[in-house]
Amino acid sequence: MKYSNYQRNHVIIKGREQALADFLSQDYKGMKHKGKNGISSNSEDALTWSCFDILSQLPLDIKISALNEIFEDSYDGQSNFKFIDNNYSDEQIEILIGKTYTGQTTNESTEVDASIELPDKLIFIEAKLYSSINLADKSKKHDQIARKLRVGLDSCGDKEFYFIFLDIAPNKKLTLRKSKEEAKSSTKGGFYAKWKSAWWFNYYKHGRNKSLKPLKECLDGIKVPSIETVSENMGWLTWSDLYKNILRGLIKNLEQVKENH
Repeated sequence: MKYSNYQRNHVIIKGREQALADFLSQDYKGMKHKGKNGISSNSEDALTWSCFDILSQLPLDIKISALNEIFEDSYDGQSNFKFIDNNYSDEQIEILIGKTYTGQTTNESTEVDASIELPDKLIFIEAKLYSSINLADKSKKHDQIARKLRVGLDSCGDKEFYFIFLDIAPNKKLTLRKSKEEAKSSTKGGFYAKWKSAWWFNYYKHGRNKSLKPLKECLDGIKVPSIETVSENMGWLTWSDLYKNILRGLIKNLEQVKENH
């Protein structure tokens, strides 16, 4: 569906109108795709903005609670990091949408759908709605997941890096038994071959034949703490879980407002 204006397609908190306008007008490598797709109900950027801008504006205690739940869901309750265990101030939690990052050694760059910058952590969130990841080709040496991992690890400095893939369904629901040749093909399954995102994510996170060699190879030239740590810090989140966590945060905020009045 195409809306008559972009405001109808976004959740806008009062006072954030200009921030949204600036977001939609920004470009990446000369392309202003955000503004072009701003009126489309299929826009990943519109959903990403609506969710993460709300998250960024929540009161600190509610924000930390929501972020903690998001991490729990992203790592099946097995995350080695909990927001709630750290005494971050509001200024120390930066939730950014559409920021471009550049690696320190390779000079590779990528635009990140949503990212969270903490004093000791850098978190990249790659959001997909109906499309699958961009595969490697003659113009791009690395597929979209590998590129995010490479740039994130190469730009985080002394911070610990986390990568979360955000999609419409759980990883296991999208995974199909396909060959690497099929996963690499840009013609099999077309634009909506959602299984490819899950296939490549699993290929890097879990490797092949009990080996993380695929992940190590895709990070060639990038300094990492350990391949095992990179794998451990890769998480998968669904839009439904993200919605529920943010809605719970909004309800808590509403209850607090009512109590104060």
